Amino acid sequence: MEDFHKGMFLGGFFLIFLIIYSIWEEFYKLFVDNYNLLSNYMGLWMPKLLTAIVIIIFANLLIMFANSLLRKYLKYVGKEKEYNSLKSVVKYVVWVLAIIAILSVVMGNFGVWLTSLGLVGFGVTFALQKPILNMVGWFTLIFNRTYSIGDRIKVGDVRGDVKEIQIMYTVMDGLLPNTDELSGKLITVPNEMVLTGSITNFTKTGYYLWDELSIDVTYESNWKKAEKILKEVAFKVVDKYVGTIDDEESAKHKNLRDTLRVLKKHHSEITRTSDKRVIEHRIEQVNKEFEKADEMKKSVQEHKKAEPIVRIELESSSIGLNVRYMAHYKCLRVMKSEINEGFLNVIAKTKDIEIAYPHMQIVRRGKT
Repeated sequence: MEDFHKGMFLGGFFLIFLIIYSIWEEFYKLFVDNYNLLSNYMGLWMPKLLTAIVIIIFANLLIMFANSLLRKYLKYVGKEKEYNSLKSVVKYVVWVLAIIAILSVVMGNFGVWLTSLGLVGFGVTFALQKPILNMVGWFTLIFNRTYSIGDRIKVGDVRGDVKEIQIMYTVMDGLLPNTDELSGKLITVPNEMVLTGSITNFTKTGYYLWDELSIDVTYESNWKKAEKILKEVAFKVVDKYVGTIDDEESAKHKNLRDTLRVLKKHHSEITRTSDKRVIEHRIEQVNKEFEKADEMKKSVQEHKKAEPIVRIELESSSIGLNVRYMAHYKCLRVMKSEINEGFLNVIAKTKDIEIAYPHMQIVRRGKT
């Protein structure tokens, strides 16, 4: 098979050589007869071509220089994770400007062409509404930070951890439908959902959030006893899971301390006043983040010690017990399941509490 491919290659090369050899005299004669025309044409377009090449080389050098400055700046301010996203923004902005410059050089009267491109662009914009919305959503994510890589979010009915934010889509590591465990499935969500849909970010302000569940008991049940049991069960579950997640909060504090240490080191090494002010501003921001994280940790500890809150609701055929408690974002389903299980295990040993469920009961009055 390899010999066959070599034979085909040599045969093709020999055929091309014969074709060029057979038309060479005619091509040479045509070139000589039209030499003046070709030289004038080349004289007209060669400067434009060289200018376009210079613009392309300059754009590449500008992107490299801008990315280098961007990396150093983000390193100074402790935001190296944002480099990949901002690098894409720099790349697209520079190339758009470079293409406009090349068109203005090649076309000469660029105003007329710009008007034509505007009309064409209107039609293209109308036809490509979705991709444009996705790109606008991407810019919104880059600058507004609705969610970042590593956050757990819910977009519509889809939940998952953000793995990558691309220009058109956000890639998520999906969760199993009825749990908070990763499914291993990658889910792509259009970035336009940031503009047109609702986004739930479970980790925007920290690892913990309030959750609730409802349990209905019959009107004949001892609802006060049921309320007490539900409080006790919920408190045990919260104490179990919130108490085992302290390491994550400690890791967050550690990362902030490491960032502060790097910033202070750069601050001591730099002599320029402008650079020192930039780093001082970032140090102030990190200190505020550290204070918020510390306040959140203290708040978690306070809520951990407090009893969950149970609200009573009178419904058409039952008494609703709604318990509100603090939960870790990775354990929402697990905690809810254990509270339900613990409550059922306790009331199974009692005779005066009954779970309400839809059913029909016939009541007969008088003599039968």
